[in-house]
Amino acid sequence: MSVATSALPVDVCPRLSPEDFYAGYVNKKPLVMRGAISGLPAVSRWSVNYLASLAPDLQVRLKTGSLADGRTTTARLDDYCRTVTEWEERPAVPDSAEPPSYLHDLPLLRMIPRLMRDLEGFPTEFFPKFFHNRWWEFTQWFIGPSRAVTPLHFDSLLTHNLFFQIRGTKRFVMVHPGDRDRCYIRKWRWSPVDPDEPDTERYPRFRGARVLTCLVEPGDLLYMPPGTLHKVTSLTSSISFNIDWHDPRSALRSLIAAGDGMPARNLGYNLLFCLGVIGKVPPAVLMPALRSYFTYIS
Repeated sequence: MSVATSALPVDVCPRLSPEDFYAGYVNKKPLVMRGAISGLPAVSRWSVNYLASLAPDLQVRLKTGSLADGRTTTARLDDYCRTVTEWEERPAVPDSAEPPSYLHDLPLLRMIPRLMRDLEGFPTEFFPKFFHNRWWEFTQWFIGPSRAVTPLHFDSLLTHNLFFQIRGTKRFVMVHPGDRDRCYIRKWRWSPVDPDEPDTERYPRFRGARVLTCLVEPGDLLYMPPGTLHKVTSLTSSISFNIDWHDPRSALRSLIAAGDGMPARNLGYNLLFCLGVIGKVPPAVLMPALRSYFTYIS
C-alpha cells in the first residue's frame, strides 16, 4: 500500500551573507537561496547544445537504469546532448517511456576548462578557506533530461552539500538525517523508499519521517546539511553541479561514521579532508589523492 507523504516546505530566501548562512543553516537545516547565482554568465548562456558545441567528441560516462545500481555506459557528448534534445522535443511522451540516461558526477570543468570563464563571480565565501582557491576542482556535474530521477540517498562522505542549478528545474524531497534508520538503507547510502509515495506496509518505520520538499530553479543555490537524504527529480532538462564540503565538525563526524558501515574508500577520502580543513594542509598537496573521488561515478 502506497501512501503519499505530507512534506513541509524548505526555507526560501534571497542570497544570505555568509555570516547569516552559517548562523541559521549550516549543520542545522536545508535552505534555498533564490537567485543566489543568477548573475553567473553560465545561467543565461548554457544549454546541453552549448556544451556539446564546445567538446562534441568528448567521451562521457552515463548512468543507466537505476542510479543506485551504478551501471554505466559511454557516449560522445554531442550524441548524448542530441538524444536529450530530441527527448525534450517529442510532442507527447507516454508516462511509461524511459528517459535517456543521466550524465552524473562529471568533472566537467576539468574536461572543458574554457567553461570556467562563464562562472566568474562564483561565491566562494560560503565555503571554508580550504576550498576557496581551487573550488572548481571540487565540482561534480549533473546533466540530463526531464524525468531523470535519483532515488532517495545521502551523500557518500557525509559532507555538507551546496547545489547550484544552472539550467532547468529540479524537485528535491529530503528526509532529516536523524530519520535515516526509518529509511531502510542499503549499499551504505541508498534507500528503497520512495518518499513521494512510500509503501508503509513494506516500510512501516518510514511513518513519521520528517520530510521536506522544494523546487530548485535556474540561478538557485540549495544547501543540505550532512547526512540529509534526498530524492531528486528533473522536471525539465537540466544542468547542475554541487560541491561536497567539510567543515571541522562534519569532518570529524565523518570519521566516526566508520562504525556505521562507511566504506573504507570513503573513510580514506574523509581523512584527507580532515588534513585539509583541520590540519591546514593545502589543497594542492591533497588533490592528487582526492581527485579520484571527483572522477568516479558514485
